Amino acid sequence: MTCPAFFTTAPADQITQAFRQIEQNQMRGLPVCNAKLTTEVVGLRRFDQYWLGVLITPWTLQLILLPATDRAENLPEGACRTMQFPQGEIVFMASDNPDLGTYLACSLMSPLHDYPSQAVIRNTAEEVMSLLFQSAETQPQGESVKVAMPGRLDVEREAKTGEKKTATRREFLRGMMG
Repeated sequence: MTCPAFFTTAPADQITQAFRQIEQNQMRGLPVCNAKLTTEVVGLRRFDQYWLGVLITPWTLQLILLPATDRAENLPEGACRTMQFPQGEIVFMASDNPDLGTYLACSLMSPLHDYPSQAVIRNTAEEVMSLLFQSAETQPQGESVKVAMPGRLDVEREAKTGEKKTATRREFLRGMMG
């Protein structure tokens, strides 16, 4: 498949196909993957010069931006771009895929071992898209999406016990290596 410079229509099928190939080839059987999950794009919509959605894979949940016009910024792989949302600023990192071309991504969570089903992770993805487009002042008490570090978001919930269930990059690497 030849990747276009930009996508004039919503590229949910192209994103799903590209990441399903990764799921079935490079990621198959790795301990970081949750076998109960599969690749899916949730909430894809136009945002500025991009298509924005939440990408679910068995190993990560991430925001993904693909160019929707020829005016979308084309960054080199590894470069970062800060985007302004009603929720606040989000930092995305440029990646390259042979079927998609250059896209921007921001990791939300990884690994996803705590998710018992595709329906539960899909619900989380829908909630992320909803929270992203609400200002911090209008969000339900105890819910937010905040930037933890460049290229990574954490979905934070103030649980009654005060516990947070987000994995750090170190925990992610330990799961993958150990």
